[in-house]
Amino acid sequence: MAHLSLYRKWRPQVFDDVVGQEPVTRTLRGALATGRVSHAYLFSGHRGTGKTTTARILAKALNCERGVGPDPCNVCAACRAISDGTSLDVIELDAASNRGIDEIREIRERVRLAPASGRYKVYILDEAHMLTTEAENALLKTLEEPPPHVVFVLVTTEPHRLPATILSRCQRFEFRRIPTALIVQRLERIAREEGLHVSPGALQLIARSADGALRDAESVLDQLASSVQGPIGEQDVVRLLGLLEDEVVDTVTEAVRRSDAPAVLRVAAQLAESGRDPRAALRRLLLHFRDLLLLRTSPQLEDLVDAPADRIRHLRRQAQAFQMDELLRAISVLASAEAEARWTTHPRLTVELALLRLARPDADPTLEGLWGRVLKLERVLQEGQVSAPAAELPSLRTQPTDGPAVQEALPVEPPPDWEWVASRWPRVLEEVKGKRAYTYALLAEAKPAGLEGDQLVLEFPAGGEFAATTLQDPRHRSLLEDVLHHVLGRRLRLRFSVAHATQSAPDRPRDPLVEQATQLLGPAVAFRPSVPPETEPWEG
Repeated sequence: MAHLSLYRKWRPQVFDDVVGQEPVTRTLRGALATGRVSHAYLFSGHRGTGKTTTARILAKALNCERGVGPDPCNVCAACRAISDGTSLDVIELDAASNRGIDEIREIRERVRLAPASGRYKVYILDEAHMLTTEAENALLKTLEEPPPHVVFVLVTTEPHRLPATILSRCQRFEFRRIPTALIVQRLERIAREEGLHVSPGALQLIARSADGALRDAESVLDQLASSVQGPIGEQDVVRLLGLLEDEVVDTVTEAVRRSDAPAVLRVAAQLAESGRDPRAALRRLLLHFRDLLLLRTSPQLEDLVDAPADRIRHLRRQAQAFQMDELLRAISVLASAEAEARWTTHPRLTVELALLRLARPDADPTLEGLWGRVLKLERVLQEGQVSAPAAELPSLRTQPTDGPAVQEALPVEPPPDWEWVASRWPRVLEEVKGKRAYTYALLAEAKPAGLEGDQLVLEFPAGGEFAATTLQDPRHRSLLEDVLHHVLGRRLRLRFSVAHATQSAPDRPRDPLVEQATQLLGPAVAFRPSVPPETEPWEG
């Protein structure tokens, strides 16, 4: 005798046996008890949650020999025939393979015929969203006004793909994902009745991997019962499904917290060598950081975390080691990697890069990496990990667009003498050049001419009136003063002067950017401000 799968053997036969769908079954039982049965129903929702099974129970309740009622007897000939799939009055069609207009025309012709033995002819149309547009249009009229002895039940996991004209003709019932706790209870009952010894941890792993689908969980338990000799433990479930053990997940989490790139890359190598599914591994880590985010948000969200009580306590401690922004970034990185792993030809590389981006945001060139670096810096400042005194803190500047990176330590209070300012002037020019090219083109011909208290005098060569006048604009002036403060460590005011024509300017090479500006603007001496400053060329 062929082996009967557990999900078929333990398929619910009455409404009370349907797990996790009390709002649906309660409403259907009430309609059957009062005789207010609709001519068309739409059962939609997650896979493996009992949609087709509920449709069959409804068909039995309508055709039971004891009469229409909320509880079919399951012993009469009509109930047994429907349960065995041999009833002539219950027609199940798979719309994925019977999706054309010819099949729907055949249904339209048959619905006029009276039931063979029962009260109602029940058409269960599975995967109804797979019908073609022509087939949907052909079904509309029959679905709107079927004969009184016909009931349609459309079953789908994607109701949004059905046209509104069909949706409006049906009573709709949404089947929810089944909570993990209810799946565990069901599996415990099945294991007990089947004589299987399954550890609580293994049942929890099976239920979590099912993602709300009881049928999937029963199928996994059936596989384990066939492949494992003796008691079934957590390691058996991990090997069968390719899951990540909690220890591996915790190792990755701790390595991310410590910014330990070698540790996460070693984990990625172990996963690849053991043949783990990259998508499953990324999905497991994604759900883990989602749990941490929930627990970090509020302890009142513990009921949304599918884990035993001792595991939740451990997760709560882990969550406190991260800021919410860090957890959000981790979820974003893992979600992107999980989506990429669906089509990439190098899934191992996808896992490695995702874990490296989590552990080392400073090595991540994306916006998420920049976000991570900012979060890390904020965390260091908040935790007070800066031990150097203020006068010894380095002043860091960003890399200019066309020059080498400059990183230099400056005292907070530099000596306020002229030699100090003159020695730092090339750095001022370089800083301005990296921030705004137009301001630099105006400033390039100037040189420090004197320091009078907190006022720095910049002198332009003869003919530099246009540049000196334009730099008076607050937009240019504020930029220059900010750069001076950054490079010199002291806030200085600027005063611009122009040398007399009799003075000879030193012969020095022209900056290419200045040459380009000269070609665009013409000789500076020929320019006079003829428009308001706010209408002048502006960058950044």
